[in-house]
Amino acid sequence: MALRKSILLGSTSIAAVLCVAAPAMADTATSTDAGASAVSEIVVTGIKESLQRAITIKRDNVDQVDAVSAEDIGKLPDKNVADALQRIPGVNTESAASGEGGFDENDRVSIRGTSPSLTQVTVDGHSIATGDWFILDQYQAVGRSVSFDLLPAEMVSSTTVYKTQDASLLEGGVSGVVDLATPNALDLGGSSKQWVFEASAQAAYNSLRGDWKPQVNGEIGWKNADDTFGIAVQGFYEDRSVARYGQETLGYTPITSAMPLGAANPSLIGVQAPTLIGSTLFQQERTREGGHIDVEWRPNDKLEFNLDGFYSHMDASNSNDNYMYWGSNELNNNLPTSYKVANNTLTSAVWPTLNAAGTPVDGIIVDNIERPGSSAFTSYINLDGKYHATDRLTLSGQIGYTYGEGETDGAPSFEVDAPVGVSYQPSGNGFQVTPNGLNPQSPAGLNNDWAWNEDFTSKDSEIYGQVDAKYDLDNGVFKDVEAGFHASQHTRQVDGWDRGCTLGADGSCFSSPTMPFSATNPVPYPNGFNAGALGIPGLLIPIAGNPNTIANILNAIPGGVRGPLSAIVTPQNYYWNLSFKVQENDYSGYVMSHIEGDGWRGNFGVRLVDTDEQSFVNTPVAVPGGVQVSPVITSSAYGNYFIDDVKHNYFDVLPSANLTFDLEKNLLLRFSAAETMSRPDYSALGATVSLTDLNLTGNGGNPNLKPITAGVYDAALEWYYTPTGVAAVSLFYDDLSSYVGYGITSGSYLNLQQSQIGVPGKPNNYVYSTFAVSSPTNVSGELKGFELQVQQPLPYNFGFQTNFTYVDGEDQNGDPLVGTSKVTYNAVVYYEVPLFNVRLAYTYRSHYFVGLDRASIENEADNGQLDASANLNITKNVTFTVDALNLTDSLLKYYAANPTQVRAVYENGTQVYAGVHVKF
Repeated sequence: MALRKSILLGSTSIAAVLCVAAPAMADTATSTDAGASAVSEIVVTGIKESLQRAITIKRDNVDQVDAVSAEDIGKLPDKNVADALQRIPGVNTESAASGEGGFDENDRVSIRGTSPSLTQVTVDGHSIATGDWFILDQYQAVGRSVSFDLLPAEMVSSTTVYKTQDASLLEGGVSGVVDLATPNALDLGGSSKQWVFEASAQAAYNSLRGDWKPQVNGEIGWKNADDTFGIAVQGFYEDRSVARYGQETLGYTPITSAMPLGAANPSLIGVQAPTLIGSTLFQQERTREGGHIDVEWRPNDKLEFNLDGFYSHMDASNSNDNYMYWGSNELNNNLPTSYKVANNTLTSAVWPTLNAAGTPVDGIIVDNIERPGSSAFTSYINLDGKYHATDRLTLSGQIGYTYGEGETDGAPSFEVDAPVGVSYQPSGNGFQVTPNGLNPQSPAGLNNDWAWNEDFTSKDSEIYGQVDAKYDLDNGVFKDVEAGFHASQHTRQVDGWDRGCTLGADGSCFSSPTMPFSATNPVPYPNGFNAGALGIPGLLIPIAGNPNTIANILNAIPGGVRGPLSAIVTPQNYYWNLSFKVQENDYSGYVMSHIEGDGWRGNFGVRLVDTDEQSFVNTPVAVPGGVQVSPVITSSAYGNYFIDDVKHNYFDVLPSANLTFDLEKNLLLRFSAAETMSRPDYSALGATVSLTDLNLTGNGGNPNLKPITAGVYDAALEWYYTPTGVAAVSLFYDDLSSYVGYGITSGSYLNLQQSQIGVPGKPNNYVYSTFAVSSPTNVSGELKGFELQVQQPLPYNFGFQTNFTYVDGEDQNGDPLVGTSKVTYNAVVYYEVPLFNVRLAYTYRSHYFVGLDRASIENEADNGQLDASANLNITKNVTFTVDALNLTDSLLKYYAANPTQVRAVYENGTQVYAGVHVKF
C-alpha cells in the first residue's frame, strides 16, 4: 500500500497539532471516512479551529496515530522536523548517533522508550536513503533511518507517527513508523487557485558564533483549470554557523594488576578510571540546499499518477579540537602521588612527570582534527499510480529509487603530546585538569607524535516497488479487504582510507626532531569558552592549531604515501576494518480488512516478511604466524585480511488488529495488538571495528545479529469533556522477544601508535594489542508504560497543551534498554488573535542509556529545553516570524555507569531565526 500524501490520521494527537503557531488565513478540511484508517488531512490554520477538527478525527478513527501538519511550507512547529515530532506524546529525539556528542539539531527519532534504530522513517510511504556528515556516523551503528539533518521543514506538508501497526504499513519499525508527507501539486491552493507562490527569507543566529546567516526557501505551483494536471517546484538554501563548547571524558577503564597503581594497591583493582579528559571545541559551517518537484496527473476519474523527486545536500565542514589529560597512558606507565576514590571511580589523581624508573610520561595529548570536506546528501525519485477499476475495486502501485551518501573528503589532523606531570579532580559539571610545568595557552613543550589524513565514503541505495488492491465489500461487518506486495533491494557500502606518521620539523615523516606545535600557528579557544558557561570551575582553557595551517602541513608531506588525499586514497592505505558492504533483499505481502458494527470499528490483518541478508565482512587474518584463510588480501598496510561472506535468511509472520469502541457519546476505548519487527543496523551487520589506540578501546559490529521482534499491545481511553477539550490516557506493553543489547569483548588488533610501518630504512614492525571492543548482541526485553495528555483552549485567547509519558524497560539481564527515558513531558502555552500569535514550548526528557562508546557505558542526563515562536500578520499574504530554540542555553550532560563518572558536558548556545513569509 502506497501511503497517500494526504496525512493519514487515526487517533490524532491534538497535542501535536496545536503546537503549530502558524498564522490563520483560511481553513479547509476534507471529509472523514469513519470506517477507514487512512483519513482526511488536517490543515493547520487557526490553532483553536485546528483543535476542533483534530478532536473530530481523533474520535472517528481506529489506528493509534499522532500527527503534525501545516498549510504553508516551513510552518511546522519547529525549524527541524525531528524537533517538531518531539512535542508528540511518547516521541523522543536525539542529536547524537554514535558517540560524537550532542549538537543543537536533533537528527534521529524514537518512539516510546526504544532506540531510534527501531523506528521506521518513510517519505510518502517509501524508504529514503541516508547520508551522514559526521565521520563516526558513516561507519558505526546509527540506525537505518535517514538523518533528519537532511530534511528541512520546508519539504514536509505533514508528519504522521504510527505508534501501533496495521498489516498495510511497511515493516521495519518495532516501536512505530514516522511517515513524512510531501506537498501534492493538485492540493496546493485549494480548488479555486491555479497558481500558488510561497517564499520565506530568514536570518539564522547562533549565540556562540555571534553571526547571522541567510536561509531562503520558496515554492511555486501551477495546475490547469480542470484540476487534472499540476506541477509544484520547491527549492531551499539554508546556511548557518554552529559551535559547541564542552569537556569530554572519552571512556573509563578498570584498574588492573598489570597497572602500577593496581600492583601497588590491589584493593583498587576493578575501580574505574578516566582514560582521556579533554577541553573540546567544535566549530562548523552548515549549508543545506536542494529541492523537491511534484508532477500530478489525473487523466480521468479512474486514473491518477504522481511523480516526485527530492534532493538535499549538506556541506558540513568542521574542525574538532581537544586538549586532553592522557589518563590511560598514566595508568599504564606511572604511579600517582595521591588519589581519591568515590563510587568505584578514581575521581582524582596527581601524576608526577617521571615514573618510578625515571622515565618521563606523556600526561597531556592534543588532537586538532580538520574535516573541510565533510558532507552528506539524500535523494529519491518515486512514481505512484492508482486505478479505480470498478466502483468497488481500486488498484495502486509504487516504484522508486533512493540514494544517499555521507562523505569525509579529507581530514588533515595534527596530534601533539608533552611529557609533563598532570592532575585532575572533580569540579562542577566535570573535572579540573591542571598540567604541571605546561602552559595551556602556549605551544611550548608540545611536539607532534602523529599526523594523519583520511577519506571515508558511505553509500546507501535502494530500489523498491509495491502493488496493492482494495475491494469495498460494504456487507455486514466487513467493509473492505486490502492486499499488497512489496519488494526492495538495499545496498550499504562504506570504504575508507587512512594513513599517518610522526612528523619531523622538516615536514617529512619520521625525521628528527619532531615538529613543534608552534608550527600550526595555534590560537586561543574563543572567549565564550569559559568555566562559567560549562559550569566547571578551573576549566582548562587551551589553544588549537590553525585549520588552514594544519591542512597545508599535511598536504606538503612528501613520499606519495602519507599526507595529501592523492597519496592517501591508494590500496596500501585501505582501512579495511572500518569498511564493509551489506546487501539485502526484502519481500513482504499482506492481507487486511476493515470491520465495523454498532458502536465499534476496527481493522485486522497479517503481513508476511522474507529477509535475505548478505554481509561482506572484512576479517583480520591472525597475527603473523597464525591461521591463514584464503584468499588473503595483502595490499593494505593495516595488515592482511579476508572477506567473509556472511548470509542469513529470516521469515516473519506479523499479525495485527486495531479496535475502537464507543462506550458513551463522548467516551472511546481503543485496543491494538500486533507482532512487529525491525532489522539490525547495516553498520552492525558489516561488523566494522573502530579502534582508539590512545586507550585501547573500540566499537564493533556483529554480522550474525537477528532481526528485532516484538509483540506490541496498546489500550487507550479518551474523554471529550468539551467540544474543544480532551483528556486521554494510553497504556502500552512491548514484549521484545529479540532485542539488541551491548557487550564488551577482547580482541587482538594492529596498534598503529606502537607499530613501525613504512619507516624509511627500517623494517616493518607490526605491533598487535588487546583492545576492549563494545559490540551489539541479541537479547530479550520488555517495555511498559503509559501516556497522558490534556489540552484545552482558555478564555481571553489563551490555550495550553500538556502531555506526560512514563516508560519502564529493561533487557533479560535487568540492564537498561537503549533509548529508554522513564519520564518525558511537554508543556505548550499559546496566545492567538488575528493579528499575531505567540507560543512557548518546554520539553523534558529524563536520563537514558545511549549505549557503549569506546567500551564504556554512556548515559545522557536529564534535559529540558525551552523554545518560543511568534508570528505577526502584516497582511493576509505577509507574515513576520521569529523562532528561538534553547532559550535558556540548556547544557547537554552525559555520564557513564553513574553520575560520578562524567562523560561530557556541552554548550550549543541559543539559535534564533527571524524573517518574513509571503504567500500569493
